[in-house]
Amino acid sequence: MFFQLWEYFIYFLKKEDEHSLHSPFYFNCYRELISYLKINKGGISSLEKKRILFLEQNTKIVSEDYGAGSRWESGSGRTVSTIMKRVTTPLKFSLVYQFLCKQTPANIVLDLGTSLGINTAYLSKSVKGKLYSFEGDPAQMELAKKHLDSHFNVQLVSGNLDETLSEVVQGLQGIDFVLMDANHRYAPTIAYFDLISPKLHGSSIVVLADIHWSLEMKRAWNHLKRSPRVTCSMDFFDCGVLFFRPEPVRSHLVMAI
Repeated sequence: MFFQLWEYFIYFLKKEDEHSLHSPFYFNCYRELISYLKINKGGISSLEKKRILFLEQNTKIVSEDYGAGSRWESGSGRTVSTIMKRVTTPLKFSLVYQFLCKQTPANIVLDLGTSLGINTAYLSKSVKGKLYSFEGDPAQMELAKKHLDSHFNVQLVSGNLDETLSEVVQGLQGIDFVLMDANHRYAPTIAYFDLISPKLHGSSIVVLADIHWSLEMKRAWNHLKRSPRVTCSMDFFDCGVLFFRPEPVRSHLVMAI
């Protein structure tokens, strides 16, 4: 926790606002994002009711975690409410991901880390084609499936992401939006990006969640934002956003939100 507090202090000192954005595209994108968060601050009623139901559910499930594990608890047994409080994305960033997905063609979208499916449901509202959502933990996937079955553009993919991601990506012509919120370790994060990178294009957006969660995630973020194909990155502390638009000058921005 000390690491994250220190990271936030550094972020606070560095963060900027829209006046630091010289590109009209990124200026407008940022302004529209702030407006989108204000207009939709209550979220989607049906999904927020589902969030509350999960928060009230004290059933203990046995998780199978392929990632970096929990920062708060050891062992495989956790209550659904604990997962909802400590693992699932807060409403504001569910909206951030939804907005950013809307800025792409949103025909093919990847959600790496379904968890209880709240982010997946928010993203599905923006997807025009198919949303592939990956989860390694069978118990969480089963809980997510119960409410995601009504989202007909969502295809749930169960199993170890190290194996399932390549199988799906190989069959895709292109990828428009990716939310990476699965294995919070350096090597797998880089490997997943390298796997999807050939399918990205100038209008694609990749979001990496929890970039200041640990030293490994900070290293992964610093590595990815310097990728030759990345022309702009935005650090919102809770997540980092990668853009691939043709730009004469690369920019790495730390933005208030």
